[in-house]
Amino acid sequence: MKILFFIDTLTSGGKERRMLELIQYLKQNTDYEIALVLTENLIYYEYVYELGIPIKIMKRKGTKYDPRLFVKFYRYCSLFKPDIIHTWGKMTTFYAIPAQLIRRIPLIANLIADSMGILKGSSLHSLFFKADVLFSNVILSNSKAGLIAYNIKSPKAKVIWNGVNLKRFQKKYDVQKVREELKVNTHYMVVMVAAFSYLKDYNLFLDVAKEIGKMRDDATFVGVGDGPCWKHIEQRIKDEQINNVILTGKQKDIERIVAASDIGILCTYSEGISNSIIECMALGKPVISTDIKGGSKEIIIEGETGYCTERDTEKVVASVELLLNNGELRISMGNKGRERIGSYFSIERMGEEFKILYEEVLAKTKYKKSNIY
Repeated sequence: MKILFFIDTLTSGGKERRMLELIQYLKQNTDYEIALVLTENLIYYEYVYELGIPIKIMKRKGTKYDPRLFVKFYRYCSLFKPDIIHTWGKMTTFYAIPAQLIRRIPLIANLIADSMGILKGSSLHSLFFKADVLFSNVILSNSKAGLIAYNIKSPKAKVIWNGVNLKRFQKKYDVQKVREELKVNTHYMVVMVAAFSYLKDYNLFLDVAKEIGKMRDDATFVGVGDGPCWKHIEQRIKDEQINNVILTGKQKDIERIVAASDIGILCTYSEGISNSIIECMALGKPVISTDIKGGSKEIIIEGETGYCTERDTEKVVASVELLLNNGELRISMGNKGRERIGSYFSIERMGEEFKILYEEVLAKTKYKKSNIY
C-alpha cells in the first residue's frame, strides 16, 4: 500500500507530532510505502529525516491560498501513484480534491482537532471546510466533541483518538536538577504545556497563580511554550509582579519538565484531544483542564485521573489546592492516569486503528472500481 501524507508544515504542534508518530509506527510495523508533502519548509521535528521517506516541499508563493498547488500536488500524485491520500488540515485537504476526483484516489482528511465549531457561513474558511467535508472519503476528528461542535453527522465521519509513543515517558529524570535549571525553588510545581495562542487561556493561568500565591508560598507555576501571546503574558507578569510564575519558552525535551512537576494544568477555551493532557497523564501526573465542553472529558476520568472544570478562577484554584494538599490523591490520580493512557491513548492503539481504516478504505475503493469496469 502506498500512502501520501500531506500537511502544511512540521512546526511544533500536536497535529504535526501525531502525524510523525503515526508514520514512524507504520514504517516499523507495515510494509507501506510512504511519502510526505509539505507546503512550507518549516521543520521543527528533525527526526523526520530519519524516517527514510521522501519529503517534497511545495512552497506557496505570494498568498496562503496559492492555486498553483492544485496542479503541483496533482502532478506529484501522478508520479507517486498513492493508493490513499491522507491530509492533515483544511487547506491541504482542499488542495488534494482535484487529485481525488480525477485520479479516483481515496482521500482521508484529518480535519478536526478542536471543539470550537466557529466557522462562519460564507467565509473562505467555511467554504473550504464545506468542500473538504463534501469530497473527502473519510472525515477524521480526534474527539467526539469535535464532530459535535462542527455538526458533522455524515457516515463518513470517524473518531480516532490521539496516540503517543509510551517509550518517550520511560526515561528517568533527575527531578531536582531539572527544577534547579528552571529556577524553581518551591516544594510544589504546577506545569502548563501549551502554545501561547488565542486558543489557550494563559490569562486564567496567571489569575490562578496569583490567587494560589496569596494563600501559600510553596508552589511555582511553570508555562512551557511560545507563540503570539507570549509578550502580553510576560508583560502582565512584570506589571503585576506575579512572582510565582516562570515561563520557559519553547522546549524540545518537554517530558523532563512535566516529570519534575506535581500537577499538570491546561487553561484553554476548547480542545479536541490534548497532547498536553495525555503527556502529563503518561508521566503519572494528575491533571486539571478547563475544557469542560471539549475533548478533555474523553481523556480525564473525573475525580479519578483529574478534574475538568469551568473557566473560573475560583473553581480552578479549588482543584489546585485540593491536589496540593493531598499527596496520596496526587499519586493515586497519577497512577490511574498513566494506566488509562497506556490502555487507550498509546501509539499502538492509534496505529492499529489507522491500519484498519486504510485497509477498509482501499478495499472499498477496489470494490467500486471492479464494478465500474
